Amino acid sequence: MTFTDALQSLRRAQKTSRGVSLYTRWVNRPLGRVLAAAAATAGLSPNTVTVISAVVTAAGLVTLAVAPVSIGTGIAVAVLLVLGFALDSADGQVARLTGTSSPAGEWLDHVVDAGKMTALHAAVLIALWRNGADAGWLGVVLAYQLVSVVFFAALTLHPLLQRGERVAAGPPSGDAGAPSGDAGAAAAAPSPLRAVGLLPADYGVLAASFVLWGAQPVFLVVYTALFVATTLIAAALSVKWFRSLSIAPG
Repeated sequence: MTFTDALQSLRRAQKTSRGVSLYTRWVNRPLGRVLAAAAATAGLSPNTVTVISAVVTAAGLVTLAVAPVSIGTGIAVAVLLVLGFALDSADGQVARLTGTSSPAGEWLDHVVDAGKMTALHAAVLIALWRNGADAGWLGVVLAYQLVSVVFFAALTLHPLLQRGERVAAGPPSGDAGAPSGDAGAAAAAPSPLRAVGLLPADYGVLAASFVLWGAQPVFLVVYTALFVATTLIAAALSVKWFRSLSIAPG
């Protein structure tokens, strides 16, 4: 398979854009598609791409934690985190392209994502502490880390539990062929307002914000704003997901 063939195949096999932010739709998935085509052409497995994603992200976080605060450091961190996130999208695309999706690969991807989410805020905490930040800012980082971990757990568990309910109840009449976990989603047009509203909670936006790291007062304001917005989004979606799971099937 050539790179061009792989890229064309991936363009025809993309996930629905419903329920994702503009960053994921217009930046992360297209970049991940190019990386996935390159990985598939090189014969890399999805799990190998996942491991590369973890290594690239780790390099960015170590740089953040130990390098001096500067514009160059911020740009390097942002590039590495954005690239790591794109590779995180690429592993699933490689799996779909090559027909090698597996529960083990999905498990590995989620474990790496959980570690990435926790480690990012830990790296911010270490960097701020090393540079004498006020305790209040350290508290913001810890609170952001807590919200991120809880939100990630809610985001991951909801479709899994919903899928289990559907299996137990049997396929809904008239929609037996709908993808499990998101019945009818592909038929609904993505909401532009929702895509914009979800931007603050998108990992890619947080990753890109590190270009401001060299101007730390500005970065801290943006970081705090993303934290507040993510908290509100997480709370609203968690209430919605809890209610949807509380409705008995049938």
